[in-house]
Amino acid sequence: MEFEKELKEIVERYVDVVKKQSKAKNIDEFIKDESTIYHLNRIYDTKSLLTDLSGSFGEETELDTRIKQYGLGTVFAVVNSVKNYYVENYNSGEDEWLNYIVTDLNHDFPIEYAK
Repeated sequence: MEFEKELKEIVERYVDVVKKQSKAKNIDEFIKDESTIYHLNRIYDTKSLLTDLSGSFGEETELDTRIKQYGLGTVFAVVNSVKNYYVENYNSGEDEWLNYIVTDLNHDFPIEYAK
């Protein structure tokens, strides 16, 4: 499956889970639910990050190789997790954000080359 299509399906599944977990009964309650909004923002930030890493920064991050080894679903789950700082580094505006992300990718998804 192509990257964009698979990523869209993963995002839709994550959004559906967040919407189902929300206790909001109507749209007014939904937009005031800070936890829900936080998780939705994180999902879409993760999507943007992975899209950028696969496109503009593909050579530096070797994201496509990592996705082949670990699967896009697994990579998305780890990058989206609140236990990691991928999204925060991406949104930080710091000059070194990409270096931080590459370091984390190397830790979480080491690339195993065939011998």
